[in-house]
Amino acid sequence: MGGAKPSKSPCTSGSKLSRLDGETLSDPTPYRQVVGALQYCTLTRPEIAYSVNQLCQHMHAPSSTHWTAAKPVFRYLQGTPNHGLYYTKRILQLNAFCDSDWARCPDDRRSTMGFAVFLGEFLIAWSAKKQVVVSRSSTEAESHSLSITTAKLWNLTPNLF
Repeated sequence: MGGAKPSKSPCTSGSKLSRLDGETLSDPTPYRQVVGALQYCTLTRPEIAYSVNQLCQHMHAPSSTHWTAAKPVFRYLQGTPNHGLYYTKRILQLNAFCDSDWARCPDDRRSTMGFAVFLGEFLIAWSAKKQVVVSRSSTEAESHSLSITTAKLWNLTPNLF
């Protein structure tokens, strides 16, 4: 991918990956290695977390479509080498943000939720994953996301409450 054209976005807008898309790869090892490397990159490049999460959901049986969906993430990283997390001295205040998308997965209709926790300007915790339950409404999906974020805050700061 060294000579590939850089991309301004790590994924195609509105794209949904399904387990039924494409032909199953005969050897899933290269896909798993590439996606594992991308997981490592999310430590300092959290803006690719959603795209990497979508790719990780298909590690057990990756297809040609999933392999193709991984390439824009690398093109994005190539085009944005100076992006990342940079920490400086500032006033520290704890802030948390969460969101979910109701019934986004076309296979099982489960919602994907995500949260970010900041200490001042510094991102200290984040996650993006499929919810365990199937929500009956967007309100229920958002409520579940909020409860997971609150539990994470409790784990990060048990002595403050």
